[in-house]
Amino acid sequence: MCESGKQCPEGESCGARVDQLKRLIWLLMIWVSILSLGLGASIALHIILRQGSSTTVTIPSKPVESTASTRSQLTSYVFDRNINQQHELKLQWRKRDEDQGDTAVKIEEDGNYFLFLRVTLQSQNKGVNYTVTVIKTPEGNNPTNITVGHINATENSTGFIGIGARLSKDTLINVICNPKANFDVDNTYLGLIKF
Repeated sequence: MCESGKQCPEGESCGARVDQLKRLIWLLMIWVSILSLGLGASIALHIILRQGSSTTVTIPSKPVESTASTRSQLTSYVFDRNINQQHELKLQWRKRDEDQGDTAVKIEEDGNYFLFLRVTLQSQNKGVNYTVTVIKTPEGNNPTNITVGHINATENSTGFIGIGARLSKDTLINVICNPKANFDVDNTYLGLIKF
């Protein structure tokens, strides 16, 4: 603090400088309070509006001209268990909050989808490289690869794999791992976002 009668470096008295800083601090505190109230109101509205929305999709009884949806739909699957085949392993998936699982995920309506996947091993055999293949099988057609992920000898996971694809109704999505492995149930997942 300045002693009485001394000048601050800019030529004004220290008391005027302290008063100016106090005003700026009060202005900053008011601004932070307004932002906090706005954020609190936004969170409250988000929670209130979210509770009223339903997650079920209803199909209208009368014909609709356009089947395109303006909202994105997320469907997520958790790893259920392995289905062993000769040299490869089909992963079985089930929708969250459902008891029944299947090795194939069935597409319920035509559209553009973003498919995302992560496969994590429970433990890894040293020197073994794993290949994780996502295969689509359109109804009545031959299976084709959508994407392929690799787990090399130094990693324990494919990491996040994502790809956009046009998928038709009743297409089956399978995930196959070669060679066989044991998977970490908590860190292996598959999801589809329709947009």
